[in-house]
Formats: sequence, structure tokens, C-alpha cells
Amino acid sequence: MDRKQLNLKLQALLSAQRLVRYQGIVVTVGSEGDFEQVCTQIEAICLDHDLWRQPGAEGAPEIPCSRRAFMDSVFQPRPRALAILKPTEWMLDWSDPEQATFWNAVADAYGRHEILIPIVATPPIRAQLRISFVEYSLSGLPVSVWLSRHQPVDHLKEVLA
Repeated sequence: MDRKQLNLKLQALLSAQRLVRYQGIVVTVGSEGDFEQVCTQIEAICLDHDLWRQPGAEGAPEIPCSRRAFMDSVFQPRPRALAILKPTEWMLDWSDPEQATFWNAVADAYGRHEILIPIVATPPIRAQLRISFVEYSLSGLPVSVWLSRHQPVDHLKEVLA
């Protein structure tokens, strides 16, 4: 994967998304190797974000964590945007409907703070995301971004082209 191109696309995406109403973004890749590269770029770009790399570190909730407690932590008002690397780490004992509730809340999040979630696109994750998000491929990269079905993407023509 071309890291320079990935960096430029992610920077442009995040810059454009700061101006929109629905600010939940999910970034998916097909493999763990690509996931690590995407996370490295997100960490470099998102210096102004709270970054949850693992449960119990850097302000992230501990596990086990109920859906309600996790969602309260994610959606509480905060002064900085939030990036959650692999939220499935917290979803170990969650049912499919509980996971769907979380993803729907990310898609419907607006007016609070940006939420950025990179994750490996397994079939169950893709099925959950399809409910409330629309998938857009980043041209030239094995990366997709998922944006709320409610959010027009006219402002992202250059990023998604």
C-alpha cells in the first residue's frame, strides 16, 4: 500500500469531514497488514484526537465493558475528536443487536465530535456497517471509508475519486 497516497487521502477526508453534520467515519481494510499501516497513518495524522488503542489505556474503558458503558464513554461530550482502533476489542460478549446498536449510533453521531474507527472488514462487520453506512472506496488503495447514509458526499468528490 502506498503510504504517501494513504496519508494524503486520509488527511483530505478528515479535513473535509470536520465541516459536516454526521461525523462518524469507519475506515476498513481487508487484512491485518493493511490495518497496521492504516493505524500508523491515523496515529500520525490524528495528533489532535483522543486515541483508544486498547482497553483500559489512555482513557479507554476497561473490559469487560457493556454496550451501554462503552457507548456512554464514546459519545460523552469531549473537547477532542476520538479515534478507536478495533472497537471489537470491547465487544467480546456483545450480541449482534448490541453491536448493530453501536454501529448505528456511530452513523447517527453528529454535532458532538468526530469519531474515526479503523477496522478489518470481516463479513460480520461489513454486514453490520451496511445497515447505517454507505461504503466508498479510496481509489488506488485497498481501503474503504464508510459514511452515514444521512450524509451527502458532494464535498468529498476529490477524495473519493
